[in-house]
Amino acid sequence: MKLGFIGAGNMGGAIIRGFIKSGKVKAENIAVSRKNKTALSGMVSELGIVPCESSEEIVSKCDVLFMAVKPVMFKGVIDEIKFSVKENMPLIVSMAAGLTTESIRDMFGFDLKIVRIMPNINAEILMSATSVCKNETASDEDLDLIKDLFSSIGFAAEVAESQFPVFSAIAGCSPAYVYMFIDALARGAQKMGMNKKQALEIAAAAVAGSANMFIKSGEHPQALVDKVCSPGGTTIEGLCTLEEYKFTSGIVKAVENIVNKDKSLNK
Repeated sequence: MKLGFIGAGNMGGAIIRGFIKSGKVKAENIAVSRKNKTALSGMVSELGIVPCESSEEIVSKCDVLFMAVKPVMFKGVIDEIKFSVKENMPLIVSMAAGLTTESIRDMFGFDLKIVRIMPNINAEILMSATSVCKNETASDEDLDLIKDLFSSIGFAAEVAESQFPVFSAIAGCSPAYVYMFIDALARGAQKMGMNKKQALEIAAAAVAGSANMFIKSGEHPQALVDKVCSPGGTTIEGLCTLEEYKFTSGIVKAVENIVNKDKSLNK
């Protein structure tokens, strides 16, 4: 199976590195084109992938074509490759926020197999959370193929396309919230006299351990919260302070705003 990537920035690059690290796809079976030729040369030297000079060239070299470009660039890229796609008919995989499989089909102007994914940046360390869905032209086997690929670099689940904006808000965007939370914990520690580098290491280890504890325990998050809180103790003091500054409602509002933003991208 040959994979092609049009675009290989932060997200596309993370997926490529994840596939290679997992052993699921050999580097020589991944062809990549990107506008930044210097960055592409660096990826070729680092990973051993196959470089392509143009988006059109890459279509003829792949069975599965990943379109790893920003939503605003989709129409221009599709205009470049639509005739090659019609001739070769690869499975199209989109990771663009806000663009539905129907809107992508309309940009091409003909029926073709499309699988939509929403991964996150943790693909590079084989810990992505990825949603997948397909259009009517793609088969169940096409969907299973992509699910299998992304299961090799983390968690992958079929999600109704109508729920993709929600998935994006809680899985695609959330790494940024977690990084911010880790940094905020370390800043608090720094304010109270701890070295920032050490504080970041401690905060990151605590966050990673807490996530694993939740996954492995099978308990509701609030039950785990209650286990950490002693009556009149330090943890409940911190929780009450977070709620005073609207911790939960701020996160809920962020999810709501992201979903609305995602939906607006397709208008």
